Amino acid sequence: MLSGLYARGGAGWLLGFVALVPWLRALDVSRTLGRTLLGAYAMTLAYTAAVFAWFGAAIGAYTQLGEAAGLSLLLLGAPLFQPQIVAFALVRHVAGQRHGRALGAVAGAAAWVATEWLVPRLLGDTLGIGLHPSRLLRQGADVGGAAGLTLLLLLANEGVAAAWASRGGGVRAMAKPLALAAMVPLLLAGYGLAALSALSSGPPPAGPPLRMGLVQSNIVDSERRRRA
Repeated sequence: MLSGLYARGGAGWLLGFVALVPWLRALDVSRTLGRTLLGAYAMTLAYTAAVFAWFGAAIGAYTQLGEAAGLSLLLLGAPLFQPQIVAFALVRHVAGQRHGRALGAVAGAAAWVATEWLVPRLLGDTLGIGLHPSRLLRQGADVGGAAGLTLLLLLANEGVAAAWASRGGGVRAMAKPLALAAMVPLLLAGYGLAALSALSSGPPPAGPPLRMGLVQSNIVDSERRRRA
């Protein structure tokens, strides 16, 4: 799954701009609200399994139930673990039906980040964090935080999905949504260049740099570690 490759980091951050496109196209052909919610539920399962399988394994190890049981428990609560996916699909469907695809895309993206902000979530994850490996693009978090990056990624995915849906009309029909999608990485890159340039041209630090190390104890196999 593209989202899983995106979450692994490294060069996978490039997939952030297209990772949701297949799912968005599946939502587009789900004409009814029931099918849309079913697609959202399926996405919570797939996204949780692809991105957070490690967390299910940690649950299984901590509870001593085994990795398979831990992952099963995690998948059982997937809609609660990733509620923003359900909110996005629901708002996107209703707004799109009433006001058209463009407003539906914007409303859905707003619902995604609003749900992440309003609903208490276990890990505080968001799509925008996946851009961290790109030193250039992650500078955009200065303006809107990781949530702002998530919003832009969602809109970029919507642009690519709209272009895919318009491919029957030829290159001309695809040009506008693709151009809008391309604006997202271009704007982030432009801001990143400006921000990094300002940092490099600033005055040197007055004193020696401070180096810090953060250590988090591992909660897995704590009894074995205690004996060791």
